[in-house]
Amino acid sequence: MTISRRKAVSLLGTAGLLSGIAALTQAQTSSSAGGSVNHDSVIYDQIGLELVININVICSQPESMGPEDNAADGTRDSLWPIVGGRFSGPNISGSVIPGGGDFPVIRPDGVTIIDALYRLKTDDGYQIIIHNKGLGYENGIYRLNPVFNVSGDKYRWLRESTFVANLVFPTPDAHKIPIEAGQNDRLIQVFRLI
Repeated sequence: MTISRRKAVSLLGTAGLLSGIAALTQAQTSSSAGGSVNHDSVIYDQIGLELVININVICSQPESMGPEDNAADGTRDSLWPIVGGRFSGPNISGSVIPGGGDFPVIRPDGVTIIDALYRLKTDDGYQIIIHNKGLGYENGIYRLNPVFNVSGDKYRWLRESTFVANLVFPTPDAHKIPIEAGQNDRLIQVFRLI
């Protein structure tokens, strides 16, 4: 039996329409039978993550904030001077410029507020300011929200994107870099939301 192209398209269209009606009927039946569709759990624009930079930050020993550690926002007993490091990703690499710092505060509920401000220098000469804020939990998990500022067009994706990051301490062996006595390092993995 031979079916014309017009007849085949007509049959396919009818099949699609019938399929849609069946799905609608099933949804209405389950809704009227006490089951309801929860539209709050429907994701309309799925967010993905792309690993873009691994930053190995080297800190010196923490410095005391003073003889007292109580502050208006919690306990501030130390700051961590940033003295160097390296970073790399698929489209970027360079070094961490000494001179920044991490200024954590421990809230009364035990959660640590991370607040680090420092600079990166790409291998091709661009300086990037990174402000890394986030939360650290008593189980050693850290979640950060880095914001980058850089001039020019080559790395403008850093200032035009939204990022999340994790802080891994101690640094995994695969990401270790040489450090001196009295220093410690940590790995920050930066993900771009896509």
